[in-house]
Amino acid sequence: MIKKLLIALLTLVVLMNAVSAIDSSNWTTAQVGYETFKIPPKYENPDTSNFDIYEYDEDIDVFTIRFVNPNLMSLYGYYIEKYPEKKVTVAGHDAVHFTYHDRHDDTDNSILWFSAGEEFYYINWIGHNITPTIKEVVKSASDSDYSHKEFYQILKEEYQNYQLVEAMESQRYDYPSDDSSHTFVSVGTNGFGVGKIF
Repeated sequence: MIKKLLIALLTLVVLMNAVSAIDSSNWTTAQVGYETFKIPPKYENPDTSNFDIYEYDEDIDVFTIRFVNPNLMSLYGYYIEKYPEKKVTVAGHDAVHFTYHDRHDDTDNSILWFSAGEEFYYINWIGHNITPTIKEVVKSASDSDYSHKEFYQILKEEYQNYQLVEAMESQRYDYPSDDSSHTFVSVGTNGFGVGKIF
């Protein structure tokens, strides 16, 4: 009796995996950053598609793939401060899954951060669950060059840098002291600067 029950459970698991598997062999592809991603048929014909972004609709929540390396610190810092996150593994990729509710559109949305090769990307879509379709898109990217520890360490350091820059930037806008001067610190694409305004 136990053998029959185990065989039935095993058969059920195999069938469930077969049903949830997606055939993406006929999907189109799009180049985003340094990766070629498979694009589900319902998200073909994007509103915007260039090196940095594949955006199906002008509403980025519908479906977006973004190459984030040029803005890794500012984007990741913004998301980690604004939305709840969870560390997950998707199609063999370490990832961070952010979820939020858009009150304007009354939709639950997700943003999944992951790396492919040495680069970082995110996928934005409507829904709180990481669906088989999203898993297939992530699976179409190259494996990450980072170990589990390295991936999360990089994101942690980027968030710490974000906090440092935000703290310095907030000081730039403080009122001048009694001596009618104001000292400021600036970090930007042109480097690090310290100054005094009289």
